[in-house]
Amino acid sequence: MKKFMRNLEEIVGGILFIIMLVVLALQIFSRQVVDNPLTWSEGLAKFIFVYVGYLSVSIGIKENGHVLIDYFVKKFPKRIQTIINYLFQATIAIVIIAMGYIGYEMAMRKVPVKIVSLGISYAYMYMALPLLSVLMLYRLLERNIQEIRNKNEVK
Repeated sequence: MKKFMRNLEEIVGGILFIIMLVVLALQIFSRQVVDNPLTWSEGLAKFIFVYVGYLSVSIGIKENGHVLIDYFVKKFPKRIQTIINYLFQATIAIVIIAMGYIGYEMAMRKVPVKIVSLGISYAYMYMALPLLSVLMLYRLLERNIQEIRNKNEVK
């Protein structure tokens, strides 16, 4: 179970990506070979793509893969570098919280609007941001706590 939770984004994202690939292959087959395009495939592919995209952001946060230009920061003493890093991490957390809140507000506005081809509300697609921002925030906190523990063990 620990291994699953540690690799949640990769597992779920991989499964969703394979489903999206199959849906798009079916769409191509039905359009080109059978000459009878599927009406729901494009909507489902977009829906899955949104979730896979936000899962990949969570992976980037988990692996500390965000863009960081530290040329000037490295010129400061270690203490100042640490403070700047904490400020940067706090800024990321604030942005994630804001994204989650804004995503929730957007999702609530989309409740009455339907994805016609799928017969469901657009709110389900827009809920990807608030739902996965919780995961992003968790991964950010998890990574920072682990970094603090590692620094304390070294001493």
